[in-house]
Amino acid sequence: MQGFASRLVGAALATFVLSIAALTACSGGSSPGIAPCTTEQCGCSGEAPCDLDCGGAAGCAPSCTSFSADCNARCGDRCAYECASGPNCNVACGADCSITCKSTSTCGATCGERCRYVCESVNDCAPKVGADSEVECRSVGNCNVSCAGACRVRCVSTGPCNVSCADGAQPTKCDDGWACGGGC
Repeated sequence: MQGFASRLVGAALATFVLSIAALTACSGGSSPGIAPCTTEQCGCSGEAPCDLDCGGAAGCAPSCTSFSADCNARCGDRCAYECASGPNCNVACGADCSITCKSTSTCGATCGERCRYVCESVNDCAPKVGADSEVECRSVGNCNVSCAGACRVRCVSTGPCNVSCADGAQPTKCDDGWACGGGC
């Protein structure tokens, strides 16, 4: 009976350790390096820097909330990145991405075509977006947007709202921001 109890306790301990290791890998945890993020959703919070990598998984949704260090993510097409309540956010994603940053110091992004970028209550928003993208900066210190094609930038209650268009073209001034490669 004692051998059975020892094996049972050992199995329970092993299951617990494996569960913690799996949660740490997806959450960014305290270990250095890049956390795999190939499931539909994964995220991090806490004090350690976080690097989430979706690889080529389309539709991945990395997120960081209530964190104390940098949150960086890499993901493919149809990525949905969210970053809130921490210092610095940065994401690189493919086409058709949705990027939301709220209550952070910085929010950097490099995304492909048809990107949707929303930056709210952030000191410095700095996306580089592909063609046919939409950018919205609300209640931010600076909104500095670089468009690789046609894009629409809306600035509501912001400090400087700077937009650079592809090939040095001049942006078109709109009532609520700027447009590159077309009208408002």
